[in-house]
Amino acid sequence: GSDMVCPDEKTRVTYTGSALPGNAESVVLFSSTTAFGARAAPHYRCFWFDVERQTDAAAGTQTLTLQKSADGGTNWVAVGVANPVPLGQTQVSFYVAPYADFRVVYLNGSTPQTAFAVDMVIQHVAS
Repeated sequence: GSDMVCPDEKTRVTYTGSALPGNAESVVLFSSTTAFGARAAPHYRCFWFDVERQTDAAAGTQTLTLQKSADGGTNWVAVGVANPVPLGQTQVSFYVAPYADFRVVYLNGSTPQTAFAVDMVIQHVAS
């Protein structure tokens, strides 16, 4: 067998936010309800959601959090604990297969960022 990965096993997601995160600002990096519609994520075979985030200000505690919604995106609750992310470049993977609706939220620390870059990928395979 071949170890090559088919291109359709993952989808690159573009971050569409334009503003730099401010003091203690919460930023939704991706929402499945915005991308696919309410309760539609399972139809797109979303298993893993990978986020690579880059900042330049040591802003105290910065976090990435996976959230889920039981009501089509009206109310959101955290899944597990927030992932602390240090200054610079950080990559985090979230297992999203069980959730009909999910989103990833970045919480900035106490210092506004002057550089902010986000790259995201949806993995359509379980492993």
